[in-house]
Amino acid sequence: MDQTDPGRPSRGLPLPHRLRRLRRQKGRGDAGKKGGDIKAAIIISGSFGTQSFQDVALAGCQKAADEFGFELTKVENVNSSDASNTIRSLIGQGVNMIISPNDFFNDAIEELAPENSDVRFISGDAAVPDLENVASAYYREQEAAFLLGALAGMLTESDKVAFIGHTSNVVMDRFEYGYRTGARYVNPNASVISMYTGSVSDVNKGKEMADLLYSQGVDYIAPAAAACNTGVFQSSKEHGGNCWTFGAADGQFHLMPDRILASQVKRIDNVCYQFLKDAVEGNWKGGQPQEMGLKEGGVDLLYTTNGELAATIPQNVKDRVEELRQKVVSGELKIPATKDEFAAFSFPSK
Repeated sequence: MDQTDPGRPSRGLPLPHRLRRLRRQKGRGDAGKKGGDIKAAIIISGSFGTQSFQDVALAGCQKAADEFGFELTKVENVNSSDASNTIRSLIGQGVNMIISPNDFFNDAIEELAPENSDVRFISGDAAVPDLENVASAYYREQEAAFLLGALAGMLTESDKVAFIGHTSNVVMDRFEYGYRTGARYVNPNASVISMYTGSVSDVNKGKEMADLLYSQGVDYIAPAAAACNTGVFQSSKEHGGNCWTFGAADGQFHLMPDRILASQVKRIDNVCYQFLKDAVEGNWKGGQPQEMGLKEGGVDLLYTTNGELAATIPQNVKDRVEELRQKVVSGELKIPATKDEFAAFSFPSK
């Protein structure tokens, strides 16, 4: 469930960003599909292909493009200072649907949306209220992190688990304190260590931190640090034994299928797909940000698809996680999203 993807220099284009147009494999011959009037572009500050949540957003957008028959353009490596000009250029080229997976370009969206009422905008991970041509969503990331923390708290043998984020911010707080709450809720003896890489691209930094944590007896690490996660996975593989890891973003199970037991994910793919589907079908939900948690399917906990590894998770542990999921969905449990909320949270008595 990473919030940023690492920027890297554009390759071969004399532009401040890379722009690639994605055409459906079946070509352009099905203009009769419902989405024939849509020309969409997804813009990001970094690059695709980094295992970040922005790749998850792209997957949802591409699914909609394939299903409804519209053109989708990818625009990468856009600086926030260039965002307004980049969006104006896209609009000038006939783009009438702009998708931003996070809040990096919200200022540009809030500036340009009122000026371009015939263009619709999607902010996939930030609330943008009061603009009818802007559909937006924000998430209760702490709810999926809570389930993951509970899983770690029940599985740990050392009573030492850890969280690795990239930079301390509002969203990372939701991850961290949700995870802390879950571990403590099911295991009062659990100690949760939090560390931050300060980077979304330094694989070695992720590995160094994981090496240190495993050497201190931590047996489960939850990374949410974009490409740094890969270093955590490598460390888990090298240490072996009871040094396990979780995943994030799209689940990341394919990156280390024998070491990643579960992942906290943010289903921004579903959200982007649904907003685009709504646009195609005349059910546009602009002006009112959508809050997405476990109940709405915006966040989730996924288990490994590796049958042998999945079998190591006891059924009673899975049952307990499901019980906690239902308590969150019903509203019986409100999961802390900040340090202050965590401090005020009522844990079960020992």
